[in-house]
Amino acid sequence: MDFNIEWYSPSIGTPIVSLAEYGVVFNKAAIVSLGSPHSIKLGFDKENKYIVVVGVTEEESPEDTIVFNSKEKNGFIRINNKDFIRFVLRYCPEIKLDKAKRFLSIKEGDFLVVDLNSPVDVNDDANGFD
Repeated sequence: MDFNIEWYSPSIGTPIVSLAEYGVVFNKAAIVSLGSPHSIKLGFDKENKYIVVVGVTEEESPEDTIVFNSKEKNGFIRINNKDFIRFVLRYCPEIKLDKAKRFLSIKEGDFLVVDLNSPVDVNDDANGFD
């Protein structure tokens, strides 16, 4: 029998990435999914409305990368980048960031894909950003 199992870890939970007016926040599961890289690159798939994140090593070119692992605090990493948020919202005007919005993400190869079509329950205030 052939299985393709991804084991759930209750100690870290489901990978969730939050968007707020000031930038992007990664929960512990999202950080672990990326492999806790030194830096990341942020990309955006306009057609599918996906934010795509890939980890990069310290040795790779710092051009177009954002320092990542050193920003971890209390199991979260907050990337302040209003310009990236403006870029995304230009293609997703239906997303209102009067309050941080959480989105499910999934690991696809080396990428962490944040599906902006799948917000987490808006009545769930367990995101720590209220």
